[in-house]
Amino acid sequence: MPDVTKCRQWLEKNFPDEFAKLTVGGRGQIKQKKKTVPQKVTIAKIPRAKKKYVTRVCGLATFEIDLKEAQRFFAQKFSCGASVTGEDEIIIQGDFTDDIIDVIQEKWPEVDDDSIEDLGEVKK
Repeated sequence: MPDVTKCRQWLEKNFPDEFAKLTVGGRGQIKQKKKTVPQKVTIAKIPRAKKKYVTRVCGLATFEIDLKEAQRFFAQKFSCGASVTGEDEIIIQGDFTDDIIDVIQEKWPEVDDDSIEDLGEVKK
């Protein structure tokens, strides 16, 4: 079995750019660093039946915002049903695409205007 220190020295000598990407994990094993997800909130209007819509908000978790708390806030603010679906998605019953951008910036100031994207009407 090869020695870990010799392997590390060889990697650093032959591939310095790859060696810089790696960090040492537990028990001397080399682990790759986690990639950072771009911080972006996307808002989309999804048609339901006839003239009814739901609003989908994705990306709040990248700003370390608790989704359950955000879901309760949206439900209370817009007097409608809201639910957390998936890892980073909140569905709000009704078309609130115009109001929700201002509400998000007012409630969470760390989310700036450049990081909010309105996708418009999107099919599921």
